[in-house]
Amino acid sequence: MKRGTFTILCLLLMLTGCWDSNEIEDVGLIIGVGLDYGKDEEFSMTHQYVVPNNIQGIQGGLSTGQPFQNLTLEGESFFEIIRENSLETDRPPNFTHLKSLVVSDELIEKESVRKLISFFLRDHEFRRTVAVFTTKENVATIMEVEPTKEIFPAVQIKELTQNNYKSLEILENTKFSDISKYISEDASFVIPEIEINKDRIRLSGAAIISNKDFKLVGWLNSKEVQGLKWITNTVKSGLVSLTDESDNNTKDHVVLEIIKANTKIDPTLDKGELKVEVTINTTIRLGEDWNIERDVFEPGWNKKINKDAEAHIKRSVEKVISLAQEEYELDFLTISKWVRIKEPAYYEKHKKNWNSIFKDVPISVNVNVDVDGYGTQDLK
Repeated sequence: MKRGTFTILCLLLMLTGCWDSNEIEDVGLIIGVGLDYGKDEEFSMTHQYVVPNNIQGIQGGLSTGQPFQNLTLEGESFFEIIRENSLETDRPPNFTHLKSLVVSDELIEKESVRKLISFFLRDHEFRRTVAVFTTKENVATIMEVEPTKEIFPAVQIKELTQNNYKSLEILENTKFSDISKYISEDASFVIPEIEINKDRIRLSGAAIISNKDFKLVGWLNSKEVQGLKWITNTVKSGLVSLTDESDNNTKDHVVLEIIKANTKIDPTLDKGELKVEVTINTTIRLGEDWNIERDVFEPGWNKKINKDAEAHIKRSVEKVISLAQEEYELDFLTISKWVRIKEPAYYEKHKKNWNSIFKDVPISVNVNVDVDGYGTQDLK
């Protein structure tokens, strides 16, 4: 055998392809999972399967049906339910492309989030980037809502938070990795809430998870989410809406666009007693102004707007601090992180009873607003 022929045969053996690969039509791709209670207090698990043939129909302009199929089963454990899938489909479920996990409020009120996600964190197919949401709706129902922007409901649910940099009412995704970190740090946290509104899925606030047992203890509405974002330094952009009382006793709306924002949290010890100072610096631009008498070319035109904006932001932040300290007595504001960093000895001494310490810690809020610009036009 010639050397050239031998080399070609060796190359052919090396280029046999992926011997252990599976065709997409033979794999049950799961892109969304919903967890709830079923009958007799059993767990209910909804899997959102990809239907490849229907995707091809949509892309080709001839839809032959929904590109997804939801399968809801019940059982005593999630692993058991997943194995039950084999009784109803010939395609083994594959979770490597999972986008979102939706958990019912009833479930996380009675069951520890720590227990609920332990299986998903252990299994190698579940990526730690999966986004987690909660809802007061029936989970199987919410995963059937027809998406408006995406092909799959599970993908649209995940993408709801992508505009967090545009709105103060939108939190960033809470991922498997985030929950794992909060649990390991024994910290309280929040999970974004979704609901059905006019046959569409939308964000509506957040669920508060207690580090005492990692169960649901309360809710933040959309306005309270704004205060949470300011204090956790996650404001990237958004709007601040004010009501301006003009000289003729009419109410004019002022809408300010946030250009940049920064929040600094400084815990300090004063004779052994902890106190925390929250300082918020933000630059905003006048986006909409119904007060047509305001002359932006007059020196000091923005003084009242500055003052009103600072008061507005401060009230928003103080409201969520009050909820954390007085109503829930839980530090879901991540204040403990800054105490651990800046006063490590104090935190190490008090970390086991941090919640009881936190509820009485004096927290002061300072807001500094700089109005930088007024858009591209003025009526005068």
